[in-house]
Amino acid sequence: MRRVYRLDVRLAVVVTVMSALTLIGAGTILSMEFTRGQFAIEERGLSSQVEEWARLLRRDPGGTVVLDRPAESSLEIDPPYTGLLSGPRPVYGYAVTDAAGTVLDRSNANAPAGRPGPAGPDPVLSSGPTLDGAGPVLIAELYVPEFGVWLRLARPRSDVTALTNTFFAQSLEELGWAALAMLVVMVITAVTIVRVSLRGLRRVAAQAERITFDNLGHQRLAGSSAPAEVQPLIAAVNHALDSIRTGAVAQRDFSIHAAHELRTPLADLKLRLESLASDPDRDAAMRDIDAMARLIEQLLQIARLDGSTVFSLQSLQLGETVAQILQEAAPRLVSAGWSIEADGLDSTVRIVGDPTLIALILRNLLENVRKHTPIGSTVTVSLSDDGTLLVADTGPGLPHGFPRSNFARFVRGNDDTRSGSGLGLSICETAMRRMRGTFRVEPGGGGAAFRMIFSLSEPDPERAH
Repeated sequence: MRRVYRLDVRLAVVVTVMSALTLIGAGTILSMEFTRGQFAIEERGLSSQVEEWARLLRRDPGGTVVLDRPAESSLEIDPPYTGLLSGPRPVYGYAVTDAAGTVLDRSNANAPAGRPGPAGPDPVLSSGPTLDGAGPVLIAELYVPEFGVWLRLARPRSDVTALTNTFFAQSLEELGWAALAMLVVMVITAVTIVRVSLRGLRRVAAQAERITFDNLGHQRLAGSSAPAEVQPLIAAVNHALDSIRTGAVAQRDFSIHAAHELRTPLADLKLRLESLASDPDRDAAMRDIDAMARLIEQLLQIARLDGSTVFSLQSLQLGETVAQILQEAAPRLVSAGWSIEADGLDSTVRIVGDPTLIALILRNLLENVRKHTPIGSTVTVSLSDDGTLLVADTGPGLPHGFPRSNFARFVRGNDDTRSGSGLGLSICETAMRRMRGTFRVEPGGGGAAFRMIFSLSEPDPERAH
């Protein structure tokens, strides 16, 4: 299985690598510029030097042209340049030649060899060996017309590679921590920018988490805050949700229409059977018709719950609502031999709910009591001040292994298809979910107990006043 990556982490790594490559590239360019600039500095300096020394030429008593060479220090360059430019100050060499290349005067070291070039007013730069066979040296020659000679000035080439390495070693020592801090700031800035840029995607993801089957009719992804690159994906998801919604509506409508169409023939069949004399086959057929009618009614209830458009939540007093439902539904159960006890219905606790859904839940639970507990069993309906409604009976209880929550549809406690369709508890849980509450089996006790936890309603200031 391919590992899922985080986009913000990947972007942060890419930005970090690119930042490091940018610093390396900048250092390389700076090194090239430094090397090229060093050569240019040497050439300009030597050209200025030969023009300055040309003024020091003179004729000795014998008529030979000589150079009064000035004193020249060979010590290392003074701070702050010490360490940046390594080694002693280069010692200039010179040679005074005539047109034939005869050396009239020369220095002891670094004296340039070779014939001079054409006479001209500007210094001419070249490279060549020294009279001592060393070199090559950088040579600047200048024709001095008043003496008819050429002054050729030379100096050794600096070790530019060593000079560059020394420059960057010094820079790294002094600026390394600053460069590292700059890199950290760049990474933090990049991560922040990435996270801010992905905020729209996180907002869309939060919207997707809130979409359920219950709110599928009106909840969609709003991609206005998301990047343009994911807009097609958002549009495709919304289109898929529309298709799912259309299919769900078609399925619900089919269930409702089918259940309505089956009601009439079942009622006619029951009337015909009731007109026949009682016998085992006729009684079994009557029970089957009752089971079918019950299943059709539950299918209608599920279809209405899945549609979630015919119920409106409101603030209501739970005790009064439950008492009114029991007054309507309890007489049939009591007349058949069961007893019902109520506790706490005089409580004034207010909850968020719908009377139709609450009636649907209680009728399903009472129908389960009639089907699954023996005659003479007692049903207790108790209400707590925290908005909890408990319905318990003294029957045999739920079968071992029966789920305590998340009731799936068509799951029965036994294999007897006439005992029920396996929809009642699923209907109860769905109805409670529509009212933002929970429905679960209460453990313990001898019989079955079901706890409904409603959402409490906010107090009404006018009512409290």
